[in-house]
Amino acid sequence: MTGTKNSQRVTAAADHGVVGVAGTANSAALFGDLPVTVRFEIEPVRRFISDALQEYQKCLDSRDADGVPSHLPRASGLLFGQSDGAEITISDIEFVPNVRGSDESVMAEFEATIVPRFGDVYRNPRRGFWSDEKGVLRAIMQQSANGLELMGSIHSHPNWHEIGPPHERYQRLSENPTRMDEYLFRQSCWPVNVIWYVHESSAGIAHRVAGWRPGPEQCEKLDIRIPSAIHEQFEVLLEEE
Repeated sequence: MTGTKNSQRVTAAADHGVVGVAGTANSAALFGDLPVTVRFEIEPVRRFISDALQEYQKCLDSRDADGVPSHLPRASGLLFGQSDGAEITISDIEFVPNVRGSDESVMAEFEATIVPRFGDVYRNPRRGFWSDEKGVLRAIMQQSANGLELMGSIHSHPNWHEIGPPHERYQRLSENPTRMDEYLFRQSCWPVNVIWYVHESSAGIAHRVAGWRPGPEQCEKLDIRIPSAIHEQFEVLLEEE
């Protein structure tokens, strides 16, 4: 789960957190004819997988005598790229500080809005990832100098419903968005929102991936393309496979 304080649609000025509040998502109005095919270059995928695997290993290493971990793994990044009209290419990723458990206004929003709407599980300050607003702006400015636009975000889901504390297992996680994810996707109104599901399998740690875009009724699925080298190195399945 990712978010930013005063989440906003990226405008031509690229002033996230400064201008251009979008409000409720209307896919056609917001995204026009932006393509639904999203192709990742290899480097941003490698960097995200490295971060997600480190987080997941920390989770496994934090298990107590009963096998229940205390560390809830969270990996999240901002995706930068360009659209050529036929597809969106993701060329870089930026990791921005997480202020979910340290920014008083964010914590207050969780208590006032998130918890009543989505459940007590979100009282856990380690649950979710809320990007630092200033960090987002810095990333946008840096990447703009390279000719890249902020296209959206990527975040991990663990199989917390299987390995987490019993009282937090009622919410099943996967590469599909939770109600909380859909809420944040609509708040940010970014055209690319990728969920990377990391879980244990009989062959080790496996990955499932899907991309989403806010729609008028529900999130619409994107056509995510991952480099073949990633498929060969890791056990990565796209949602439709």
